[in-house]
Amino acid sequence: MKILSVLLLWTFRAFAENMTVTIHYGDGHPDKTAETTYTPGMSALEVLQKVSRVEISQTGSYTFVRSIDGVRSQIGRFGWFYLIDGKSIAKTADTFRLENAQTMTWVYKVEACY
Repeated sequence: MKILSVLLLWTFRAFAENMTVTIHYGDGHPDKTAETTYTPGMSALEVLQKVSRVEISQTGSYTFVRSIDGVRSQIGRFGWFYLIDGKSIAKTADTFRLENAQTMTWVYKVEACY
């Protein structure tokens, strides 16, 4: 059993990717940066939940991040948006699957239609 546990741990580490997660809270709150690992195929939301307290809400078939570490979105005014390796992602964080990503950045900013 011990050999199996060691083998599983080694397998996870062999396929785990390193990632830097940065959270910009705005309003004078200091930013947060955390180093973590993820397994390819994990969602952006799952990785965020590894490094922060996250509240989500469901609207229809969409899952939205409503609060990170107590900083709550204000629907129609301010919200949470994320970037992977500096690029904006047009998918909700629960549906975006990570592959070969090195950074994830969450920004609390004014909601706007693009």
